[in-house]
Amino acid sequence: MNNNLLKIWYYTVIEKALLYGASVWGGALTKNQIDRLHCIQSIFLLKFTSAFRTSSTNVLNVLTGIPPLHIAAKAEFIKFRIWVNRSNEYNTIFDINLLDKYVPFKNIPSRQKLINLDSKISNADYEINTDGSRIENETGFAVCILKDEINIQNYLFKLNTFNSVFQAELAAIEFAVNWAVKQKVKVNIHTDSLSSISAINSANTRSEFVNKVKSSIFNAKNMVGLSWDKARVGIPGNELADQQAKLAITSGEKFVIPAPYSHLKGLLRNYIVNKWNEYWNSYDSSSGIRVRG
Repeated sequence: MNNNLLKIWYYTVIEKALLYGASVWGGALTKNQIDRLHCIQSIFLLKFTSAFRTSSTNVLNVLTGIPPLHIAAKAEFIKFRIWVNRSNEYNTIFDINLLDKYVPFKNIPSRQKLINLDSKISNADYEINTDGSRIENETGFAVCILKDEINIQNYLFKLNTFNSVFQAELAAIEFAVNWAVKQKVKVNIHTDSLSSISAINSANTRSEFVNKVKSSIFNAKNMVGLSWDKARVGIPGNELADQQAKLAITSGEKFVIPAPYSHLKGLLRNYIVNKWNEYWNSYDSSSGIRVRG
């Protein structure tokens, strides 16, 4: 079997089973527990490499590119402490005050879970094109106001480096909605982000940030139409929003929204790599964990 397929199988099946409950037990492992995890993991790593059975588990980790199980377990523990428990003991990894969080379904008003929003309202005062952009780890979004096909106002905002394009697209939509409410006008909002439309229409969204956007849309009912424009080419408003969103990355006003869950996962992947390097550098090959026949 292809090694890449084996690794996918390992991560999606084997590791998940071996790390079941690691969010509870993965934080303080003894040496004996770590050695036991190594022995269990090495059984699978040997199958991937066809190496000698006397090969060190640490060497097998390097050969396969699969990190030691005890480090992966600690990362699961940290993720749970940060994301679920909202503990600040790992603020050196990321400040929980800057992080999005999941909202319990019971705390989301039923009327806001499923939003029925027209794609277009016929008596709109303005057409608004929104777009988000990310270039070289910098993120921004633009909201372009049009009246009778004439661009009368552009709003450009720069987000933090940890924010995603998905978040930028949603932030742009929410800004447009709130602008309409503040101006007491009716608008049609156009976005090229199908994922944003899907998140807004989903009744299963738990992100506090996304639910805040949905709440703003709900409060603007009958004032806003929201549509997905598949292509930019040939549509002046969309091309304008695309250009302005790229410009927002360098010259936009600072705009703060929480970091997504995906950013935390990325940080923990880096944590695993760093801890793995430390572990490897302290490894004594003459006394390392070995597979016994």
